[in-house]
Amino acid sequence: MKQVLVMRHAEAEEPAEAMLAGRSDAQRRLTSTGVHQMRKGAAGLAILVDEIRVILSSPLVRAVQTAEILSTEFPKAERLQHARLTPGFDPGKLLSWVAHQTRVIALVGHEPDLSLWVGYMTTGTSRSLVHMKKGSVCCLDMSEHTQPGEARIAWCLTLKQLARLG
Repeated sequence: MKQVLVMRHAEAEEPAEAMLAGRSDAQRRLTSTGVHQMRKGAAGLAILVDEIRVILSSPLVRAVQTAEILSTEFPKAERLQHARLTPGFDPGKLLSWVAHQTRVIALVGHEPDLSLWVGYMTTGTSRSLVHMKKGSVCCLDMSEHTQPGEARIAWCLTLKQLARLG
């Protein structure tokens, strides 16, 4: 059994703010509040999870920054970025990558895709079963050869709940 931690990026600047600053949607940064809250949430996650071996994030800046904060609590984790987690990703392609991982992994991405992927993994259909608030984490238990519809939600916590643990 392996665990896959599905995490939405922390609070980011609004699209209009980024545009005024000359940044595209992909370049939107975490707000100072988002950074602060994510640090507390990552500390809480470290109480629940002993080790994360791989942190895969979307290449969008807000997801990369969230993954960086997460890696401060899990410094041994290998950090990777890939388009598999950009908005509109193919759930089957992400599963194909996840299936080859044998360690506890964290996926840092965006809504509504993450909620849809959790639904895909637990029911076999891309439908939203959980609401992934900013910075929240959903832990999926999977076997080595998990197929769509075979994963189990172990727990799902908001960033505020994680922060309270830390």
